[in-house]
Amino acid sequence: MKTKLLFLLALLCTLSVQRAAAQQAPQYTQYIFNELVINPAYSGSKDILNVNATYRSQWTGLEGAPSTQTLSVDGAAKNNRLGWGFHLMNDAAGAQSQTGAYGNIAVRIFLSRKSQLSLGLAGGVSQYTLDGSKLNPGDDVPDAAIPESPESQILPDAKFGMFFNTERYYAGLSVANLVPFKDSKTIIATPRRHYFFSTGYMFDLGPYLRMKPSFLLKEDFKGPANLDFNAFFVIYNRLWLGGSYRTAVPMFTKVKMDEIKKRNAWALLAQVYATPKFRIGYSYDMSLTKMRDYASHEVSLGYSFFRKQNGRTITPRNL
Repeated sequence: MKTKLLFLLALLCTLSVQRAAAQQAPQYTQYIFNELVINPAYSGSKDILNVNATYRSQWTGLEGAPSTQTLSVDGAAKNNRLGWGFHLMNDAAGAQSQTGAYGNIAVRIFLSRKSQLSLGLAGGVSQYTLDGSKLNPGDDVPDAAIPESPESQILPDAKFGMFFNTERYYAGLSVANLVPFKDSKTIIATPRRHYFFSTGYMFDLGPYLRMKPSFLLKEDFKGPANLDFNAFFVIYNRLWLGGSYRTAVPMFTKVKMDEIKKRNAWALLAQVYATPKFRIGYSYDMSLTKMRDYASHEVSLGYSFFRKQNGRTITPRNL
């Protein structure tokens, strides 16, 4: 019994350390369908009111594995000069969890009839919780450093981003965890500052078929950068089918190759518009490391509220 408890302790610690020291920022595969989760400047970029929800189960079947849920709402002001949004998230890994709420505002600068640049800012708070009961191997192995009950602390947070898009191309740059808040009472690992750069382009392959390649770079300057390569086929503007390859690159830090290999994974993604307003997305992730026996699943739902402007109905942008 004691051996099993010690193994559980080691596993939970490992999961917490991986999230706290290496990844920290929650992992999303379907950010492609809603970049608001990584960039506040995305707020209102589709010119309509959007509601999106995501549920992610990482390494399903592994006790203490990460789990993430998000809910976001964004839209544009009547004059289209401002974008706004709200974002709720809950992320848990091992004994540690984070629950956050953010409000977004974005200023939209129209560079031409078909291109615009948005500058966005998000502010909010996050509650970080460490559940010591999940790290306690038993009464016979006391540890003063492990709290006997859940310890929580609410900390401020802020994000900033830029988002440029035309009818076919987009590029975004953002930074999260701008408030480096930590004091002597903080016993919970809080996220480091993270930077995100994303870009993509939509190609026409025929009257009813298009292709959208894109990539995302995530960097914290403390370890290898994460890099996602994505490609989608868009059929009849209703069905999206594609895949993603995730790896790591030593851009600003020196790391061993075996550390980089720990980040490799691939994913299959699909999105379908069940109606012009309602979409359903699903992704299946598989690690290319020792965690390959545990797949990750992510489901997203989105609903759009169309509106009329100058006598025409405004519908979602594809980017």
